[in-house]
Amino acid sequence: MRLERALEIQDSLGVIDVKYNGHSVWIEEVHKSTKSAVVKDLETNKVFEVPVSKLQEG
Repeated sequence: MRLERALEIQDSLGVIDVKYNGHSVWIEEVHKSTKSAVVKDLETNKVFEVPVSKLQEG
């Protein structure tokens, strides 16, 4: 995923399906300087930081 798109999703009022390694995640924060995102796994509720480039929409 592009950094700009991750920021759009973070700011969106809607629910947009985002996946990381096949798991649905919620974008909590996007860090422009490191091009990373803090995400929450919707199945396990674990929170972790990943490269934005590894996120997939849909």
